[in-house]
Amino acid sequence: MKTEVHLPDKWGGWLPPLCLASIVGLAVLFRLADLGARNLWSDEAWVALAVLKPTVTEALAAGQSTPPFYLLTLHVLARVFGGSEVVLRSLSFAFGVGTVVLFWPLARRLAPSAAAWLGLAAVGAAPVLVYFSKELKQYSGDAFFAVLVVLLTERFLERPGRGRLALLAAAGGLGLGFSHPLIFVLPVAGSVALLQVPGWWRRLLAVMGLWAASFLGLYLAFFRHQVNAELVSYWSSEFPDFSGPSAFVFWLAGALSRYFHYFFGDGAAWWAPPALAAGLGALRPPARRRLLLYLGGPLMLAFIAAALHRYPFMARYNGSRLLLFSAPFLYLGAAAGVALAFLRLHEWRRGAAWGLALLLLASLQPLGMVKENLHPTLQRRQITPLLARLEREFGPLDLLYVYHYAVYPFRYYRPDFPPEQVRFGATVHDRNLFPGDEEEDDDDDPPVRVWLLAAHFPGGDFLDSFAAGLLGPGWVATARYQEPGAALICFERDARLTARRKAASGPP
Repeated sequence: MKTEVHLPDKWGGWLPPLCLASIVGLAVLFRLADLGARNLWSDEAWVALAVLKPTVTEALAAGQSTPPFYLLTLHVLARVFGGSEVVLRSLSFAFGVGTVVLFWPLARRLAPSAAAWLGLAAVGAAPVLVYFSKELKQYSGDAFFAVLVVLLTERFLERPGRGRLALLAAAGGLGLGFSHPLIFVLPVAGSVALLQVPGWWRRLLAVMGLWAASFLGLYLAFFRHQVNAELVSYWSSEFPDFSGPSAFVFWLAGALSRYFHYFFGDGAAWWAPPALAAGLGALRPPARRRLLLYLGGPLMLAFIAAALHRYPFMARYNGSRLLLFSAPFLYLGAAAGVALAFLRLHEWRRGAAWGLALLLLASLQPLGMVKENLHPTLQRRQITPLLARLEREFGPLDLLYVYHYAVYPFRYYRPDFPPEQVRFGATVHDRNLFPGDEEEDDDDDPPVRVWLLAAHFPGGDFLDSFAAGLLGPGWVATARYQEPGAALICFERDARLTARRKAASGPP
């Protein structure tokens, strides 16, 4: 990309630092907003319960697929500062801010100034990156360590030295304990260094051997015990379809569509692929090759892992979060294409260039983006207001049933709930809460109410159908309370309601 817009001398001194501080400050604000206000949802809550275990051994055993160093760091933070949502999400927040901070020097090395600025704005404000910077999961660490390793690789390419190589080696080895998909990034980073600095091939091979040994050690100690057959089955439809050429092309087209829709949104997904292609084509050859490798290389390795049924690839159901490590490089490539289009059009007709800029900006729905960044709706399951109401209205003879995907949040927020008055859903298809129960109790028996607490469920109609199968006939919903992504419903036996109504009305 040869065309650049130069700032007037009177602006050149103070405007770039001001813009940089503004973008980074806004990125931090987005990542701080609602950090502790949004309740933990199911996946976050089971990580929280693992982190809050009394010992390191118990925490690691309960962590399931959570990277061990991520889990251990939070375990220490929780022991020191407590187990609030803010503390538990603080590591994801730090990784999210770190990604923005490290992206700037990396973008300046790989792309022209205009593309670097646009890329920084995208990384700072992209709702996907913002959201995972304040979720109690490791995904923001995936982006952070990918950017860190690539930045250290670029620094080594600029001026090879033992200190820089040692820093790169340490970052890669340590990062594997925080980020599973870093195993896709490290071979690419090592290969780029080997191609660009052939005189250091012995030391570079030693570093790559160290990374392989680190991964093997982590695999033997942790990863092999975390392979979850249920998760593999859950993602089975998201692995490549090799049943025939047309089936594979159809699968790949759907995967790529999901990928761009996920990271750019529905409004901008149509121009993101051509912008990416134009951006990669516009970069100067050395930077073009490296950015193409940094983006495409790990994705190709992830695809191979998906073909072996070991890692989902551009999956449905929010599954592209597992490719968050590629997002910074994706945004930088697309930003280079947008910058090229704007600058070339600006040379020909300024009005058309600014019209294009406004069209692309509108497709990103900036007002909705800001609103989502400040108050995320994704995975918002506000269960605590319902728990407060339950505490006020729950009687000594009542029973609480906790829907399967509300079990972990309930255990996090109400570990002291009387165990004899609660039943936990084992699946999302539970039936017959009272098997063998008689249709009518004696009139002397006290009334029994059943409360259904649910979160992360398809919708209200689903809950009504679910409750009918759970409780059977003869139960009536007498109270229903809703919060975003959560519900609390009280059920009573129809016969008892009728008896109470007759008693209240008096003799005929």
